[in-house]
Amino acid sequence: MDIEDILPGEDWEKKIIKTIQEVPFFLACLSTNSVDHRGMVQEEIKEALQVWRRKLDDDIYFIPARLDDCKVPDALSKFNWVDLFEEKGFSRLLNAIRTQMERLGYFTKIKLRSEPFTLSENDVQKMLQEKDFFDVDRNWMGKGIRHQYEMIEQHGKKLVIDYTTGLTWQQSGSNKDMTFDSAERYVHHLNEQRFAGFDDWRLPTLEEAMSLVEPKPHEHRFHIDRVFSIEQNDIWTTDENAVGEAWTVDFAWGFCFETKGAIRIRVRLVRSGR
Repeated sequence: MDIEDILPGEDWEKKIIKTIQEVPFFLACLSTNSVDHRGMVQEEIKEALQVWRRKLDDDIYFIPARLDDCKVPDALSKFNWVDLFEEKGFSRLLNAIRTQMERLGYFTKIKLRSEPFTLSENDVQKMLQEKDFFDVDRNWMGKGIRHQYEMIEQHGKKLVIDYTTGLTWQQSGSNKDMTFDSAERYVHHLNEQRFAGFDDWRLPTLEEAMSLVEPKPHEHRFHIDRVFSIEQNDIWTTDENAVGEAWTVDFAWGFCFETKGAIRIRVRLVRSGR
């Protein structure tokens, strides 16, 4: 912003033009007032259009964003604009930005195991250290993953997309504790109902569930990002140990543990893809 990033004595016009040439995105905020206003706003848009002409055909750089129901200038009508005053406008804007960032390689992709395994204590210890996952008991120096989360609503259900791992999670999950057998029935029921439009929900592996654990608790004092509901303070995974006990994850304290299937805890389902 000019009042924050331009120093006293600098040529602000040149500074703005130089910034337009360097930034990965140009968001042209259009309103009834701005489209009828002549001056620096129009000069900035002209410069951004020059930059856009040097981009690849499928690059997303110039994004018109309407702040009210104004007329889009003819020079910008070739671009699909976004209406930020509409309910889903901001989500559409984020999706466009994320799509281009993926094309430019901004996101680090991390592949996590999705197939269930039988894991010993040593296996879990090794996994936590190799992935650098935090566990208050086994790997308290673990830094965890730098996630790229986005919460969306689909068919009336809240989901969390993780662009880092390529996984989609329930934002919440089961609203009551349940045994492991009940958890599997819960999975089957949600797939039959096509929860949020999908029928490939499953219990996460321990690797996937531990990727959600944050090294430091947030203001809600849980070791999971605030984008998720904290009603599910611990969850089942599909992995088990040699004697058939399931591995589970506790977000309240930030660790994983083995437990018998008759114990009752919560469920948060995941699916591969977005």
